[in-house]
Amino acid sequence: MIDIKELYQYWSTVRWKFLEKLETLPWEVVTKNREASWYSMKDIMLHIIDNEDMVVGWQVRNRGAEYKRAREWTEYDDMKMIRNHLTEVEKRTREYLERLNEVELKKRVNFTVSSGIFDLSVEESLIQSFTEQLYHMGELIALLWQENIEPPRMQWFWNNPRAGT
Repeated sequence: MIDIKELYQYWSTVRWKFLEKLETLPWEVVTKNREASWYSMKDIMLHIIDNEDMVVGWQVRNRGAEYKRAREWTEYDDMKMIRNHLTEVEKRTREYLERLNEVELKKRVNFTVSSGIFDLSVEESLIQSFTEQLYHMGELIALLWQENIEPPRMQWFWNNPRAGT
């Protein structure tokens, strides 16, 4: 059975491939307002990263209403800053996942977002973060296609964390 830690390993691999793809593009392409959910590819990537930061750092600790971004997205002026942000967020996530157990997964939290407060388990909160990020990864795929750029492969069979075992 696939568990949260394995899904995270898969997701991290895919997310890094997309970040690396964005790093190959001119800054003007990455920051262009495309009228997507978060306007630009840069901001969609930052939303993906910040979503994980919010869920793992705050929501699962019942502190979702206190969440503040590390910095405003307008402050990011190159891909290196985004890479550093992802590295920091993933470090904290991995530390959290190392301590994760069945008791913690079942713990109930008040998942707080602008549209309301939802009673979720920690496991459901982590799945919510994972799926939210995947939705926005689909947006990045579409935006890359609009630029005639082939997106990285994100399918499980290309990024299977079990393949190395």
